[in-house]
Amino acid sequence: MGLMALVTLGEWAAKVGRAETAVRNHLAAAPGFPAPKGTRPRTGKGTPYEEYDEAELDEFLKAWEAAHAPARYQVPGDPDEMRTLGAIAKLLGVDGKSVTQYRAAIDEHAAHEDRGARRYYRTGDVVEVLNSRKGFGVALDPTRDRRRTATASEPGS
Repeated sequence: MGLMALVTLGEWAAKVGRAETAVRNHLAAAPGFPAPKGTRPRTGKGTPYEEYDEAELDEFLKAWEAAHAPARYQVPGDPDEMRTLGAIAKLLGVDGKSVTQYRAAIDEHAAHEDRGARRYYRTGDVVEVLNSRKGFGVALDPTRDRRRTATASEPGS
């Protein structure tokens, strides 16, 4: 049996591309989240950092992501038909905001044309963008993620 690699939640969150706050607020509160294996003292005063087995955290995340993967959509009708995002959402059977929240990515990756005040998109391209979502707690563009905050107080951050 090999040595267990111990990491703080901040170190592990950075490794898996998630915000530490998302890990603490969503993953650590989930049933089956691994228990800490020990503590690491802070520099100066303060509560010690809890340390976790990195392999256990990785295994938990893999199972959690499989259970919480975003819904995948089939292209409704002709993939080349040009439709508004609202019409595409209706065809997919989801609320319009479920589609329009990805407007920036859709505008970047989907063929579209402006017809007066409305923008029409190639249906197949929009569905492809929706199916490329990374899932709960992972930003489309981590460099522009407003949820990320400085974690300079955590070792290894």
